[in-house]
Amino acid sequence: MTILSIRSQDFEISRRVEEFQNVVATITKVDFVPDDRKSFTSETSIGVLQNMIVGYGRHSASTAIRTVSHAAETDDNVMFHVPLSGSSSIEQRGGEYTELKPGLVYADPGEVPGVIRFHGEPTEGFYVSIPRSHFSAAARGLNAMLRRSVPLTPQWRVFFNYARSLHAEMSNLALEEAEQCATHVQDLALMALGATREAAEIAAGRGVRAARLKAIKAHIERNLTAPNLTADGVASRHGISPRYLRSLFETEGTSFGDFVAARRLALAYRMLSDPCNATSSIASIALATGFGDLSWFNVRFRRAYGMTPKDVRALARLR
Repeated sequence: MTILSIRSQDFEISRRVEEFQNVVATITKVDFVPDDRKSFTSETSIGVLQNMIVGYGRHSASTAIRTVSHAAETDDNVMFHVPLSGSSSIEQRGGEYTELKPGLVYADPGEVPGVIRFHGEPTEGFYVSIPRSHFSAAARGLNAMLRRSVPLTPQWRVFFNYARSLHAEMSNLALEEAEQCATHVQDLALMALGATREAAEIAAGRGVRAARLKAIKAHIERNLTAPNLTADGVASRHGISPRYLRSLFETEGTSFGDFVAARRLALAYRMLSDPCNATSSIASIALATGFGDLSWFNVRFRRAYGMTPKDVRALARLR
């Protein structure tokens, strides 16, 4: 797993454009030509996984050119462009001039030369590059979309939101976790492209369920200490049945209750280790982290960490 950051402002002013152009051409296989060399700014953040690339870009007025030689050096991938703000356009060999605006997604065959124009400041976009071989089950939908833009349907929005979350959290994930998330993104792309029934079922079984579980876990984290954090309440909040919610956690070998308890215990551990809480009693920390029964808190804590809350506090004082 590789995370790259390319920012024009990190280069020496006198040779900023030239040095930036050299780096970008090597990594992204495009030639960048700014409209105004003096005011030119550009930044790109790229996450590279084994079978997927996710990235964010923000550029002042400029042109990105994928030459014939650059196209020949690229892998057989499809890049999905999702404009975030500003205005840009793209024209590729075999395709038509296409305006790229927020609310659309464009399918870019990486081996085809083309030109992207960023019309103003700032122009922001997100992109996901996936090997074309992954789309055999959705060949008809992909071929119909190549070199053109389509509206961000609910299916494409789920794909985009999950991919953007992966990009934001990639540095905090283990490689195995990041690769697993990449599989979910690929499956969501299959669903958005209208894959065959079998492939759609795979996407529904992995990508959609994973995206929903991710949203539920985020909701739990935001409301971790709330006394009314229950499976029924969370299920209602997300428009699903409690039984389905429980099945989502069962696929990870845990339960809703155990997941909530584990996250609360982790919060309690951090509070016990923090010198700022040295005057707070263990009982008050247990209550503050959502545990109403001190005895049960002590049992679960020792089972999770192999130490009592008192042991953790004593250890923190020795540091």
